[in-house]
This record gives sequence, C-alpha cells and structure tokens, in this order.
Amino acid sequence: MATAILSVATALPAHRLDAADALAHLRRFFPQLEKLEEADATLGTRYTCEPVDRLLAPRGLTDLREAYLRHAGRLALASARKAMERAGVGGRDIDLVITVSCTGYLVPSLDVYMAAELELRPDVLRLPITELGCSAGAAAVAAAHRHLAGYPDDRVLVVAVEVPSLSFHSSDRSVDNLTACLVFGDGAGAAVVGRPDPGTDHLEVVRAASYLIPGTAGVLGFDLRDSGFHVVLDRRLPRILAQELRPVVDRFLDAGELGAPAFYAVHAAGPRIFGAVESALALPSGALDVSRQVFAETGNTSSAAIFFTLEKLLFRPAARREEGLGIGIGPGVTLELIHLARVPSAGRLQNVAGSLFPQEV
Repeated sequence: MATAILSVATALPAHRLDAADALAHLRRFFPQLEKLEEADATLGTRYTCEPVDRLLAPRGLTDLREAYLRHAGRLALASARKAMERAGVGGRDIDLVITVSCTGYLVPSLDVYMAAELELRPDVLRLPITELGCSAGAAAVAAAHRHLAGYPDDRVLVVAVEVPSLSFHSSDRSVDNLTACLVFGDGAGAAVVGRPDPGTDHLEVVRAASYLIPGTAGVLGFDLRDSGFHVVLDRRLPRILAQELRPVVDRFLDAGELGAPAFYAVHAAGPRIFGAVESALALPSGALDVSRQVFAETGNTSSAAIFFTLEKLLFRPAARREEGLGIGIGPGVTLELIHLARVPSAGRLQNVAGSLFPQEV
C-alpha cells in the first residue's frame, strides 16, 4: 500500500557560520587543516545552536544535557509546527509521533517534552529512535510507512533533530573530530505522513528496505567517553559504499520493478560520500544536485538531512508522476532505501493533459 509524505518542514538555529569563519575557528585547534586540500570545498554554510566561543569552551555532561534539551526541543518544535501547519493538521489529529535524534540522550524521550506544546492526545503512540545515526530520518519515514499499512487512516508525525555542535571537544585533535567539524551542522526536519491526497502535490512512499553491511560496525558512530560523545568516522566509509551500494540498490529496484530513478534524495553527508554514491551507481552529472545544495547550505545535519532534501523536492512540483530513490546512510553501516514518487495534484495533471490535448472550440 502506498502512503504519502504530505508535508515537510525544516528548522535551523540562529547562529550562522560561513566557510571563512568556520575555518578561522578550526585552525586554532587543527594545524593540519592547512594541508587538507578539500577543506575549503567541504565547508559551506553551517548553523550552530550556540555561539562558537561557547561551543569551544570545555563543559560537563550535565551542562551538555541541559543544552541539548533546550536547543533540540526548540528546533524540533519549530519544524514540527511548520510541517503540521503545511499539512493542515493539529496535534489531536496525530496518531503516532516518531522522534529521531542521536546527538543527545533523554529519559523520558524528547516527544514527552513536545507533547503538551503540540497539543498531542494522551493516547498518541510514540516511537523514539536514538541509535540509528544519520540513517534514522529515512528509517523513521519507512517506519511511518509500515505503520500506515496496518492503520491506513492514521496520521504520523516524524521529527528529526540534531545538534552535533554540542559534541565538539577542543582537546580531541583526531582526524575524526576534524572531519566532524567540517561536515556536520545543527538542524531539524519534520514530516507528516498519511494517506495520499489526490488534491495536493505530495511525495508517495511506495516501498522501503534496510540493509546492514556485514563487518562494518566500527566504521561509523559515536564513542561515549567520560567527556561525552566522540564521533567515529572511518576513512574506509567511501570505499565501502563504492563497493557495496550498487548490488543492494539493484536488488531493491528489481524487487519493486523500478527502472532508473528520475530523481535521488541521498543523505547529504559530504563530497566524498556523494562521489562514492555517484561512482557506485554510475549516476549522470547533476543527479545529486539537490543533496549537494543541501550540504552546501546547511552541512550534514545527520538524521535531519533527508528532510532538507525532501523539502526541496516537494516544493518543485512535477508535471507528471516521477519515480525516485531515497538513500539513508548510517552506523552499522546501514543503508535505508525508499522508493519515492513525486505526485502532482489531480488538478495539475488535468491541466497538463489539457495542454497536450486541447479541446476544439
């Protein structure tokens, strides 16, 4: 059964850094940055939840936890409210809320703090996802799709929020920490998923699948140490994707009888990952332009990044139905694949048909 992404919305924090500012700050901690040829190409605009000087100062876990709740909560609420408004639904219309985040840890989960603000019903189903990392946004959309197969009249609110800037450690001079500083940015994304509405433009979710690449558990993720979360970004990741992605995607496309996708919504992870995906799938030039634009404008916002890409796709109305492929990449290494379709409203389709076959007068 097909379901639909009825609306998408994103939110960014107030503190904006351009590439020159970010490089100036990073050079204080990473002298090897001068030798990193791709640094200028990797850095674009980034947004952070706090001023840079505050982020660079040492802080304890208690302070970080409070900062995470404050900033993640604000961003999550902002994106959720906008997505609900665009879908024309209120809090009491939501039957399941899926919250996604890997850059902080809360018990009770973030959705509990959001429930009153969004006026969610006390009997709303809740599914918090913490440990899927960057692939969790795509996985959450897939989870919403599977829920709706059993409860087709439900409406699902998916919210992903990440504040990786809170995980910066000035004493960690590792390549992993430097790479994280170059690629990650703070942000949130949300979507309302439900029954397709033929009267509106929407993104249809046709199928979804997940694949865990064997033997790659140590390639991507977080280490939790006394000082907090430390990112793990093994340099083998692009090579692994270049080798493993094609057969997984081919099997997924064949199972769904889907030919060459007309568009791609690939996790905005950075130039090396884009290159690996393009190489593995032999993509034509420009196939990942939307994802590249997202990365340049906001960086890799981890699980929220897929929503920045989907938002751009949803606001580019199609003249006719177009089949596409969403790809999430996260720890495991995990690949989340979604067969998407850009579907114009019935009125838009009628107008297109009318322009092709005008009535005689």
